[in-house]
Order: sequence, then C-alpha cells, then structure tokens
Amino acid sequence: MNPSDFPAGAAAPDGPVAGGPGAPDPLTRLPTRRQFLDRLGADLEALEGGALAVLFVDIDGFRRVNRDLGHGIADQLLFSAARRLLSAVGDDDLVARAGGDEFVVLSRGLATGSDVVDLAEAILEAFDDPFDLGAEVVAATVSVGVVVCEGPGASAESLVGDAESALERDRSGSRRFELFDEELRERIRYRAEIGRELTASLASDEIAFHYQPIVDIASGRVVSVEVLARWHHPERGAISPELFVPIAEESGCVGDLLGRLLAHAAAEFPLIAACDPTRSISLAINVSSSQLTSDPLIGGIRALVEELDVDPQRIIIEISESALSGAADAYLARVTELRALGVRISLDDFGTASTSIAQLRSLPIDQIKLDRSFVVGLGEASADAALAAGVLPLARALGIEVVAEGIETEGQLAHLFALGYRQGQGYMLARPGPVADAAELVASGPIAATRTAETAPLTEAREAFRRALLAGDAKRAESVIAEAVGVGIDGITIQSEVIGRALHWIDSEWEAGRLRAADEHLAAAICERQLAAVLDSHIAGEPRFRKAEVPAPSPAAAQRSSRSG
Repeated sequence: MNPSDFPAGAAAPDGPVAGGPGAPDPLTRLPTRRQFLDRLGADLEALEGGALAVLFVDIDGFRRVNRDLGHGIADQLLFSAARRLLSAVGDDDLVARAGGDEFVVLSRGLATGSDVVDLAEAILEAFDDPFDLGAEVVAATVSVGVVVCEGPGASAESLVGDAESALERDRSGSRRFELFDEELRERIRYRAEIGRELTASLASDEIAFHYQPIVDIASGRVVSVEVLARWHHPERGAISPELFVPIAEESGCVGDLLGRLLAHAAAEFPLIAACDPTRSISLAINVSSSQLTSDPLIGGIRALVEELDVDPQRIIIEISESALSGAADAYLARVTELRALGVRISLDDFGTASTSIAQLRSLPIDQIKLDRSFVVGLGEASADAALAAGVLPLARALGIEVVAEGIETEGQLAHLFALGYRQGQGYMLARPGPVADAAELVASGPIAATRTAETAPLTEAREAFRRALLAGDAKRAESVIAEAVGVGIDGITIQSEVIGRALHWIDSEWEAGRLRAADEHLAAAICERQLAAVLDSHIAGEPRFRKAEVPAPSPAAAQRSSRSG
C-alpha cells in the first residue's frame, strides 16, 4: 500500500482517530472494508487483461488472546499485525481491515499464477516471529484465503466473499492458505441450493425429529433422550444435520428449525416420559451458537418447560464447547438466562476447543459430553484413553456430570465403564429413532448391551477385586485379574464387569460418605493400573482373553442379572 493512498493518522495503537466515511479504521489506521470495496470495484471496472487477487487474512487464535490477555493486548496485536501485513505486500498492493481480527489485501498486476502464491507465503512468513507488545510477547500466525480474478464480471463483494469462503474451506489447521477454485464454487452453489430447499422443507413439515437415548452404563437404564433433527430429502435422500444445520444458520432459517424442534419435543417427550417407571427421564436439546443468541430462544425454552410441566432440571440444553470456549459476553449472558429458568446446561463436543481448567471452573455448566473423537481410540492404550481418564476426576471435583458420546463398540463401552464413566450415548447402545421407538425402548427396561451374563467365576472375581480395592492392596488386585484371565474371563468382561463395577461401587461408597477420599483415590489408581495391564496384554501380542466356557444361564436368571446392579 502506498502511504499516500489514505491518511495514516497517528501511529499509537491506543489513540484511535475519529472521522467520517473517508477516515481510516481508527485502531489500525488502515482503510476500512467500505473503502477497500470501493477501490476494488474501481479496479475491476478498469481491468483489461492481466489479473488481480483478493486475499482474506485471519489471525489464528485471536479469541484466546482477547480472552486470556485482555482487550488492550488484543488491540495492540491488531495494530502490529497491520504493520506486518504492510511490510509483506508490494508497494502497489492495498491492505485494509475487514473487521474484527480480519484483513483484506488487494494485489494488482499479477504477472504469473505463482505470484499470488508467493504473496500468500510472504504474508504467512511475516507472522513467524512473535509480537513483542511490551507487557506481553504473543505468538500469532495467520491463515489466508485467496481468489484470483482474470476478467470482468465479478463484483467487489463477491470476490471478498469468495476469498473468505476459501479461508473457511478447512478450519482444522493454522498458518495456511487456501485457493478459491471451481470445486469450491460448486460447493457454494450446492449449499445455496440446499439452503433454499431447506426453507421449503420446513414450510412443508418435511423435517422429522428423532430421539437418541443416553444410558446409565451400570444399569442399562435410559436416563435421557436427545432430540435430533433429521431430513430425508425426496430427491437427495438423507442429508446429514452436520450439513444442513450450518446451512440453516447461513440461510436465516435456524430460528424456524429450533421452533419446530421445540414444538415437536413438547408434543412427543410426554409419550416417552410416560414409559419411564422412575418418572425422572430428561430431555436434551442441542442449541447451535447462532440459536443461542437468537431472540426466540428464551421464550421458546420457557414455554417448553411450562407446557411439559416437569421439573426444569429435566431439561438439558446442549451447547457446543466452541461456542462457550471463547466466552463471548453475549453467549455467557444467554446461558445465565437459561439457567435462571432452572434448566441444566451441557457442554457438547468437549475436548475439541481446548477449554482450560480455569474456564471449566468458571463456566455456568452442569454437564460435559466427551467428544466422540476421544472415544474412538478406547479399548487399547492410546492418548485418547489418557484424556478420557483425566476428564473424570476434574469434572467430579467441580460437581459436573460427564457423558461419553459416540460409543460404537463393546470395547469402548467396557473401557469407559472401567474408567468410571456412568453415562454414555452411541450406536452401540441405541440409535436415534422416532418417538414411538424411543418410548418402546424406555418401556422395555435396561438395555442389554450394557450387561454381561453373570457367572460364578465372574462374581467371585468382582468381589475379590472389590475387597482388594477396599484394602488398598495393589498386589492382590493384580493377582485377582491374573486369576480371572486364568479361568477364561475375556478382557472386555474384565474391564467392565470386574474393574468397572468394582470402581463404581467404590465411587458410590465415597459419595455416600462411607469411604474416605484418600481411599477412593487409591482405589481409582489401582483400577487405572489394572485396566492398563489388561489393555497391554492385547497390544503386546499375547493371546486374547477368551470367554469362560460356562453353561448359559436360564432365561429367568438372565433377566435377573440384566436388571441387577
């Protein structure tokens, strides 16, 4: 950018300049988005031959800087980032602030296709060194979306939008650049079509609502059902909610989607609740970040609580961790409003947004749902297992309930139970289904997948292991596990029915005040060590545990067993 293009103003980041439409951005002293669009529009009209490029630049992790270090440091970072950008681009290029932590660059007179790649890489390299901001030294990288225009026909707004779309193509990494191409253009067109069809589908009641149980792993009892939107398009077939819910947010019909979900839940949840003999089953409702701040949310939840006429604690509002990890004031204020209604708040997809321990202590939540990505590696020694194990004691200390999502195998279920998890959700336990299916599942009693048929060797092993835990005898606990293997009890059964059930009994004794905290901690450590040993026996290539050769229990005994404990 040529400094004479726009007035530079003062150089200090803490002295914003005032002005009218022609004034620069008061914080960074760069042109504003409006000024950038005007200049880009003029260049597009004059474009004959050659090419120009628009680059959309976003500071990675800026929300964390703002949250952890404060607005003052964040403002200094924005000012310094603007200077880094100016140093990275050519003299004839234009840099402007698009808003927030985003910038746009206009590069003119590109000679070859590699020129824009060189420019994007130069911008990435300009942010490799940390920023010395006086009170703080901050490491901050950027990601860049790039679009190239080689002829007339495009508008300034569409080019900036295309560059931003390129940036949004893959949010999984940092310090990267993405080029807008025909594949991405087709994807945008497809999403626009889906958005229009979704609006029509909502009007014609084409969206269905299913319920997926959340299960008490120890008893197999359904303790909650999560209501989920399902869209079976008449021509495209089943469309994943992971696709159509974000599109609903983009197309502005997410409020209508939430309204219909609440209406169906109000009409259908009583049918499920009536089948629960404990009269305590809860209803979980997933709310997106845009729904969280939408005007109808509070009124809709209040009306739902009143219409259902149940204890508000039986209504759980699930909010993604990413929405609350940045802790925007508007989000936290809305969560506080929801809790004032008496409902519980669940932090969904926990582990995907790096929520700190300090944040977890301060967030107004009652439950966390461990993301399915940490469940996939369970059943074998892995970092996921360590993370899944580490969440429980922290949550327990804070009085927060924990649910494991995405349980799909017997091994995962057994491992979670052995770690001390009490609630789980996933296809291994129950798939989402219409209200009639959910009601029938609740009425039919404990889910059989959570229990193994009881045998004398299994009962003896569990009781011996429990006695070893009460005595704090790690060597005896190890011997019990070895003896269980010797009589043919398989590894998954040892995890769930020996280690898991013994640990859950220890936990219940501690919660009832019949066991000291130190004894509970020692028992948990012994369980964790023995669980690792069971898993290592698989990984080391030793023969897999075999199920005991025992007669099948009678139907009556099997029924008693499936409903015990």
